[in-house]
Amino acid sequence: MDIASPSTDDSEPRTRRHRILACVDLSPFTHVCLAYSISLARALHSDLTLLHVMQPREYTGRYTDALDWEVARQRAYDHLERLQDEAARALGRPVDTRLEQGHPVERIAEVEKEIHPDLTVLGSHGTSGVTAWELGSTVRQVVEVLRGSVFVAHAVSAAPVIPSAHRILVPLDGSQRTEFVLPTAARIAHAYRAELILVHVIQEQVPTSVLNASEDLELARQLASNLEVSARSYLERLRAELVRDGTVVRTIVLRHANQRRSIVEVAKHEHADLIIVAAHGAACDRDRTYGSVTEYVLMHSMVPVIMLQDLSDTELPRIDFGQLSAPPLRASYPPEAT
Repeated sequence: MDIASPSTDDSEPRTRRHRILACVDLSPFTHVCLAYSISLARALHSDLTLLHVMQPREYTGRYTDALDWEVARQRAYDHLERLQDEAARALGRPVDTRLEQGHPVERIAEVEKEIHPDLTVLGSHGTSGVTAWELGSTVRQVVEVLRGSVFVAHAVSAAPVIPSAHRILVPLDGSQRTEFVLPTAARIAHAYRAELILVHVIQEQVPTSVLNASEDLELARQLASNLEVSARSYLERLRAELVRDGTVVRTIVLRHANQRRSIVEVAKHEHADLIIVAAHGAACDRDRTYGSVTEYVLMHSMVPVIMLQDLSDTELPRIDFGQLSAPPLRASYPPEAT
């Protein structure tokens, strides 16, 4: 049973427990990532693994000899142990840890491939801090190569947070691909006693050199009006199905010239605490890990985003790490002395 399974019955027999992989670092922002990871592990009844990747000198230039490396390794181990204790106390069950060495993007991807988590949690920013409206560069690369579902814990500061979702925004384009997120969205909404907000955006046509004749503009406006009626009916049907299970659901249909930006704007306007989005929509490009709408939301949303992967591992594009070379899994050795 994967994370998008429609079943929410905790008494259902499971062949395996859900698992969340939380990627942590030494920055103050990692406590935001940890808090969301613990909260989601509670909501989804998941086991939790904390992963920290140490970068060798060829990637950072920070370590000059084996002694420096050993000091850094011990510091990372102690930090990871403190986070492990904090998470275990909060969850009331053991928490696993992984301390890896190598290029962060490749190591995270390899660990994900090894343990098959249902969800990988990433902080939106690391030691470089927050840059408004942009993901950190490493996080963006990681999202590109991961094979499964991803949670990006956006943080506007490193201040401690108590994650709680009161309003969960779910963008839908009318395709089964985007509807695929609804069971998981409903499950999380139940866990947080949150309201689901289903959103459909209709492309508002604007005059151009091609679309400029009055009769064509009127036809475009009429089409948008017809689509608006159909969209309201579509969302109402989904709402009726969800409320039968006790989910609180509201629907929004809007017209906007920029469909991608409108999702971010409506999340801000509705004070959403979480966005849950499918990796691909109706125009699914299997050569990309996620589509352009999802990319925009991931890159520009300032609220946390869960991206649920709708493609299987065999359908996803192969990843070429180029010249990157990583040590074996679980490696922890110092650099060569200089």
